[in-house]
Amino acid sequence: MLPATVSDADDADDADDADDADDADDADDALDPLSAVTHPDPYPYYRELATHRPFFRDQRLGLWVAAGAREVAEVLSHPDCRVRPPAQRVPPALAGTAAGDLFGRLIRMNDGAAHAPLKGLLMPLLAAIDPAAAAHRAAALAELIDLMAADTALSAERINGVLFTLPVVTLADLLGLPVAVDCATAVAVAAHVAAFAAAQSPLADANTVQAGALAAQWLGNWLANAEPATGPLPSLHVAAHAAGIDAQAVSANTIGLLVQACEATAALAGNTLLRLGRGKVPSGTSPEELVAEVAVSDPPVQNTRRFLAADAHLCGHDVKAGDAVLVLLAAASCIGLADGKCPWTFGHGRHACPGDRLAQALAGATVRALLARGAEPAALARAFRYRPSLNARIPHFC
Repeated sequence: MLPATVSDADDADDADDADDADDADDADDALDPLSAVTHPDPYPYYRELATHRPFFRDQRLGLWVAAGAREVAEVLSHPDCRVRPPAQRVPPALAGTAAGDLFGRLIRMNDGAAHAPLKGLLMPLLAAIDPAAAAHRAAALAELIDLMAADTALSAERINGVLFTLPVVTLADLLGLPVAVDCATAVAVAAHVAAFAAAQSPLADANTVQAGALAAQWLGNWLANAEPATGPLPSLHVAAHAAGIDAQAVSANTIGLLVQACEATAALAGNTLLRLGRGKVPSGTSPEELVAEVAVSDPPVQNTRRFLAADAHLCGHDVKAGDAVLVLLAAASCIGLADGKCPWTFGHGRHACPGDRLAQALAGATVRALLARGAEPAALARAFRYRPSLNARIPHFC
């Protein structure tokens, strides 16, 4: 849907990959397909892979790697390449928690016919939201969020907060959820969405997982008591009930939409601020135009994963059931766009995001709001780091 989530949570499989990432840091900072995500400039490396090693086995990481545009498309379209390991529906760290229960109901983290009816309702709902209306609403909600920071300078901490709050609150409002009743509610909803998203990472420690479980429970309770009178959610519930779809699945995937508006959209807006701060932006370029360019040249979601449900011949290689494929969306972006129009960061094939235009509109509106409040991109570009992640490139301003 929206660029997923750092959490592209299909990378939240098991902690072994986190250990692999630590090993990569120890190896004299040598680039590999995982450490590249937060490298200052991984794109020459990605271009080399896409051109000369479009599909290969990384023995140290224990993963197949798809880097070429053709190979990325083949993996993402292959019927035996699943978003989760067949025997591991929920990441082990989340199993048995409220976060695991919520995760297990997300249609973007599942394959198969059982989830098709709800997907058939959610995808047109998201695609029908007008990006221009979303940007306009974000501008209004930015003023609401300002109340929380009255008489407070636009610090780096506040900028980070806006990046993670405004897109989530705007999407929730567009869906008809009561987030605009007061600024405290808006900020609380966004904070719990971010906590649940963070828990899905294989880098999450025990405290982060526990916080994510509490956040999932909080969000579920809040949504159960929210009574949207406007927006598409009432119609969605009616249609889902008529189709025999479990109400809990509808609620879980409503939260899932908010999660998809969280980390990756914050990353897209943040990387756009970095591009502005580094200069070399043609005069007259609008934030919206720059966001569209950054989605290709410095994408928020750098990779995703697929897991083989059966033996297959994939990209000219024999792969085995249980094998994992790291799909380098950022590498494919170096040499071409998905479907000739949609940046690879929004996916391809049956799990492609129908909300790519909406995500870019929310990121553009967030950049506009920050610039209007005095954000200085050049200063931001001098003091930032990338948040630890195995798949998302999210700047944290210091």
